[in-house]
Amino acid sequence: MKNSKLIPALLLALASFVTLNAQDATPTFQDFLAQFPKASLPYTFNAQDLQGQLETRPAAKVARLGWEYYQFLPELERSASYSNMPVCPEPVASFETKEYTAVLYNIARGFSRGTKTYSISVFSKTGEYLGTHFVAGVNPETMTVATINESLRANVNEYKVNWENNYRENGHIGNKVTGLTLVETATVELTAAGNPDQIEWTSRGANNTSADLAKIK
Repeated sequence: MKNSKLIPALLLALASFVTLNAQDATPTFQDFLAQFPKASLPYTFNAQDLQGQLETRPAAKVARLGWEYYQFLPELERSASYSNMPVCPEPVASFETKEYTAVLYNIARGFSRGTKTYSISVFSKTGEYLGTHFVAGVNPETMTVATINESLRANVNEYKVNWENNYRENGHIGNKVTGLTLVETATVELTAAGNPDQIEWTSRGANNTSADLAKIK
């Protein structure tokens, strides 16, 4: 009789232990923020560093965001639907203002060297998701740089990358960037709902206040 009473009690204790561990394993919003190094505003992307990515294509190992934190970045799933390449977010920085919290990350689609796609996601102080925007990045044809100010407004410049020899025909080996040609400027309100994909602004013109970016074609 004692054994028959003891076994259900042990099973109940084991079930409670498993449940508590499962609850403890569920990351909180603060756990998510802890994955990003803290940074101050204004924050500026360095065009020379991005250019260096194209020419040297470094193979440096970077920390990827754990899959358990993807739930805090709902645009990842939508963004992934535009490409068959896996999305592997790389935490870059986090920012705090009086009203908002924001995280900056390289979407790191696949593992292509020399290509960067930086997006910023903004949240309320309580962790409510507000929106995501593409703010900077580089590929062999285009470079986009930005300065993010204390009001979470990004002043963005998009450039055409000029190579000494045609990149599509010669690649990067023995080739070099000879200059950048300004193509577009925009001002993006990062606290508004937005689209994190690069390629084209939804409307053209200097000091564009539209918060949206067009989807990848």
